[in-house]
Amino acid sequence: MILCLLLTACDGGLAPPPPIELGFSGTVYFTPGSWPTDSLINLWIFASQIYPLDSAKVYSGLFASPATIFAYPSLSGSLPFYIDSLSYSFPLHSGTYKYVGVIQQTSFDLAGHGIRVLRVVGFYKDPTNLSQPGTVEVNESAQVKGININVDFRNPPPQPF
Repeated sequence: MILCLLLTACDGGLAPPPPIELGFSGTVYFTPGSWPTDSLINLWIFASQIYPLDSAKVYSGLFASPATIFAYPSLSGSLPFYIDSLSYSFPLHSGTYKYVGVIQQTSFDLAGHGIRVLRVVGFYKDPTNLSQPGTVEVNESAQVKGININVDFRNPPPQPF
């Protein structure tokens, strides 16, 4: 009887801690009134291990094996539209991500036939030089927090490709 009470009183105190979700997290802030009424097919957060980018590197980075550019939530999904902000957690393997931001798909031609279908609409900025992308170092011990991105569809940053 005493043994039953002791066993039911245990709350898993000796259980291993939950696994750490690697990657980074933050908030995407959308400028009020800037959402487009057309040309908005998909919206992703991206993390690129290469910078600077050109259109060939974007397509090869997204579709190559191994990939060097990753999309959140996935290329088959999209971030929600017409919101003020979005808290996110982007699961990624450890590595150096040289360019992190939000990318908008403006048409269905993702095959890259010379038509610009992707447009960067915001990026994580280097805290020491706000005109340049900030680097995000993902390691094996903790999730990187505070990777915040401002998006203004009417005033996108200079396009890297």
